[in-house]
Amino acid sequence: MVNISSMSAYAEVGQQESIGETIKYATIIIVTLPILCVYPFVQKYLEKGVMIGAVKQ
Repeated sequence: MVNISSMSAYAEVGQQESIGETIKYATIIIVTLPILCVYPFVQKYLEKGVMIGAVKQ
């Protein structure tokens, strides 16, 4: 595993901000992808649960 502190020790100030933003965006993508992959398979169960509580008029 790469040590972030050693990476930033050799980077300039602008590059440190760039590394931080890259890590932030990578984290967002890594967290979002499993949700997007599982949602289509779970959607029918979520829809049934919402419809059970619905009120017909």
